Amino acid sequence: MVFIAGHRGGRNLWPENSLTGFRNVCREGVDAVEFDVHQSTDGGLVVIHDPLLDRTTFESGSVGERSLRRLTETRLRDAGDECIPTLDEVLDVFSETTLELHIEIKTDALGNPYSGLEARLIDQIKRRGLERRAVITCFVPGVIETVRRLWPEARVLVSLDRRSAEMMGGMEPALTQLAAIPGCIVAVEKSLLGLALPLTLKVLGSERLGAWVTNEPEDIAYWLAQPVRQITTDRPDLAVSIRRRLETMPARP
Repeated sequence: MVFIAGHRGGRNLWPENSLTGFRNVCREGVDAVEFDVHQSTDGGLVVIHDPLLDRTTFESGSVGERSLRRLTETRLRDAGDECIPTLDEVLDVFSETTLELHIEIKTDALGNPYSGLEARLIDQIKRRGLERRAVITCFVPGVIETVRRLWPEARVLVSLDRRSAEMMGGMEPALTQLAAIPGCIVAVEKSLLGLALPLTLKVLGSERLGAWVTNEPEDIAYWLAQPVRQITTDRPDLAVSIRRRLETMPARP
């Protein structure tokens, strides 16, 4: 069975990375949820995608240049009175579920890793006993290497798109580098994966491979039928419905 992960909590259905979205996605029948972590000036961890506040909140400026208190008082767009949630608040939502938690470490507005974020995230995961459910993800292989240095048993995932593949010397060198990280899942942007699926399967195998972001019914059905571990989607409702339909279809002779 191909895993289904709700991207940013299912951002085409509810405000992305909001507590409302996270509570709702728990009821959709997904296997995992994906969300993003930035760090405040005073070392707090908050859940928001962009390094800038402009797109998803009513304020502007860099997330990494605000205090935790100020960030948690910053209202999200289209989310009523909700403000940017802390990592603790988001983990509270999932504490009674069995969902796999894909926690993406983001970089700051200049593309720099946040100092100490990896250690703070690992501490929260271990403090809550989420070692088996948490998958720490990032686009930057060096960040994942830091995570593994601090916590050798960590479950990790690297996201790959055309830009990050270019920075690693092309698709084949990128896959070879990522395959060398023991147990690392590689989630590839769907159009790039469509071009490189045979190569990717040869280097990684199916159990370490994911496709993102699949939102249209045809795309979802296509990738659910491919030899991949997981898909990530902004429409978890569609993905779960299509998977159920595919599972009930008779096998071809």
